[in-house]
Amino acid sequence: MSAQLDAKPCKALEGLLQRVADGRAKGLERAYALAHAARCTGCGTFLERMRATLTVLRSTAKAEPPADAMDRLRAQIDTLGGSNPGPMGPGD
Repeated sequence: MSAQLDAKPCKALEGLLQRVADGRAKGLERAYALAHAARCTGCGTFLERMRATLTVLRSTAKAEPPADAMDRLRAQIDTLGGSNPGPMGPGD
């Protein structure tokens, strides 16, 4: 594995780099983090990976269950249990 991939980010800057990656860091805070990441292999790699991860997560479509999912689930439950005994309490 290359040294760049093994480099760790500076612990004191991880949170700031995360805020830069997701767009929450602004102004001097952002400028400082970007300047540091440009010089520090570990922090630069961390920031690149964080940005790539967020891009993938944001582009992933949210799966919606089929409209009839609850009706089908209730029908399956009814076939398994027959009657509805109600919620079970402690000691049941």
